[in-house]
Amino acid sequence: MQSSMARSSRKLVVCYVPGLDRRSVSNATTPAIAKLIDRYSAVEVRTIPDTELVPTLLCGVYPHQNRLWQVSIEGAGQSTATQRIIDALPDLITTTAQCIRQKFDPDFDLAAIPPRRRRHFTQHRLKYTRRAATPDMLAEFNGYQTVFGVLGKDARYHFTYRFGALAGIGREMLESPLSLEFLEMYALDLFQHWHLDDAPAMREALRRTDEFVAGLRDGCARKGHALLLLSDHGQEPVIGTIPLVRVLRNSSAPGSEYHYFCSLASTRFWFRTQRAREVVVSELRQLPHCSLLHFSEMHRYDVRFDDARYGEYYLMADAGFIYFPHDFYQPLANFYFGLVGHGQRPRLFNPVHRGNHGYLPHYPSEKGFLVLADEERGPKGDSMSLIDFAPTVLTYLGAAVPAHMTGRSVV
Repeated sequence: MQSSMARSSRKLVVCYVPGLDRRSVSNATTPAIAKLIDRYSAVEVRTIPDTELVPTLLCGVYPHQNRLWQVSIEGAGQSTATQRIIDALPDLITTTAQCIRQKFDPDFDLAAIPPRRRRHFTQHRLKYTRRAATPDMLAEFNGYQTVFGVLGKDARYHFTYRFGALAGIGREMLESPLSLEFLEMYALDLFQHWHLDDAPAMREALRRTDEFVAGLRDGCARKGHALLLLSDHGQEPVIGTIPLVRVLRNSSAPGSEYHYFCSLASTRFWFRTQRAREVVVSELRQLPHCSLLHFSEMHRYDVRFDDARYGEYYLMADAGFIYFPHDFYQPLANFYFGLVGHGQRPRLFNPVHRGNHGYLPHYPSEKGFLVLADEERGPKGDSMSLIDFAPTVLTYLGAAVPAHMTGRSVV
């Protein structure tokens, strides 16, 4: 704990840009960001094999502690008469109804999973739409305080997936009297999912990102604030798909004897019978472009669950490959987002992502970086873990670091 430290008089502005790949930073494409790295140096951020990294960043503990790790398995019990009627309907009808509900109910999630499978899961997800709508929910996770919980009303969280909203948010962050202004700038990450194969479009997206960071840097310099630029991962161009759902449908193991949750880069399995475990595991080991890991093997990647509730086996895709279809794909929803989603028009013509992340951490797309633009205080060391971010922010601001934050400050 550092409770004896006096609160810093200097304000910290955090610009968190998930998807800003260090490999895309150069004097030609992103001159302002390249200049920041050259002047202040960057600390490499080591990540974990998932797409949901915000909880670990903010509360300084890994998923087996904060428990925000997609889904866990629960016994659904005997199906009711109503559920049996719903299960008899085609999946396209039931998932379409769920997608309509999700549009109007921000707490409803995983709409593309048919109800007969969905009801077996307990969800542990922190959707960006939910945290954008209700930032107060970011104060603590599973009893672990976050940087926002520690700083209280002296800190504020912003979120946007629109490049056009950046200028207004930037002005608001620079003018406020709060000690911490934190922006999750999701626009680049979302754009890359559907445009990473479009070089001119990517140059423009990187230009707009760089222009915003340059404006923040100049504003912080004028007002005496410090700017912290953070990216916790990049993105890998998608070069192929893995037809896992088709493999499972053709398996000799009955679908009633196991459960699965299929995201783009990883699929989790739970088995109800030894027969299904032996058959499906044998089939999965023969699939190309992926690796099968028991949950105990995930411990080496800081995902240290001590039982199989959150997944008995993890099938991890190689970087550049995704599972398709997956549990976030629904044809009509894909068409809808192609029409109205910001920067998602390409999915109308091809529903396969153009860029992706969430792979095993040794791949280049899973490397992030942190830069602190401060003339007096700089980084120590050249690498950090996700759990080091929260104590770094609190230490910089002179705030008490809770005992559960076992990471180290890199400033």
